Amino acid sequence: MRGRPVTMDHDERKAETRDMIMQAARKVFSEKGYHKAGIADIVREAGISTGSIYAHFRDKHDLFSQLIQETNEILRIKLKLLHETKKPGDVRERIQQWKPAYCAFFDYVEENPEQILLLARGGFGVDEENDMFVWNLFKGFATDIAEDFRKWEALGFIRGVNADLMGHIIVGICLQVALSYLQERQFTRTEAINTLLSLTYAMVSLYLTDRGRAEVEGIDIPRLDEG
Repeated sequence: MRGRPVTMDHDERKAETRDMIMQAARKVFSEKGYHKAGIADIVREAGISTGSIYAHFRDKHDLFSQLIQETNEILRIKLKLLHETKKPGDVRERIQQWKPAYCAFFDYVEENPEQILLLARGGFGVDEENDMFVWNLFKGFATDIAEDFRKWEALGFIRGVNADLMGHIIVGICLQVALSYLQERQFTRTEAINTLLSLTYAMVSLYLTDRGRAEVEGIDIPRLDEG
């Protein structure tokens, strides 16, 4: 006796259509930017009807906002998990975790190049509301990094650092390096990660107290093997 054909229910079909729209929108927005991209472009890329898009999103602005949010949150959650240490405030363990964190960032960059380009080409200049929305997402990454510096300062390992500023500096450097890597390929992934590791350690070293220097004495800066 033949089994009945497996069919998707309404919610499954709706979710599948939304995924198709989001994939098409990532490609279109990353290639054209927000202003030049139109709903018609996304319709052609997805191979669906215009009505299907408006069944899921109010307009282009709503689609763009949801896409940016999902793009950022996936990466942010992954990086936050890599911030955790067995002992809260453990500087040595946290420094060793920089390597897997930067590797995770570059994995994301290489697996989702259109999303990184999307943030750069279409993230700002949409309108004031959307600019603030995107800015708050970038600020979230910086805030997560700033938490480390605040913990270390509270433990007496560093002194005199502006934690929020340091977070923004690191996020800005990473985004610029990622864009250059994708668009120009003037350096390898390994070169980029090792340089970021060395630069991060150099910046932290400027603010180490005597206690901090003693804590990290003899530590090897984590690096990727060349080749």
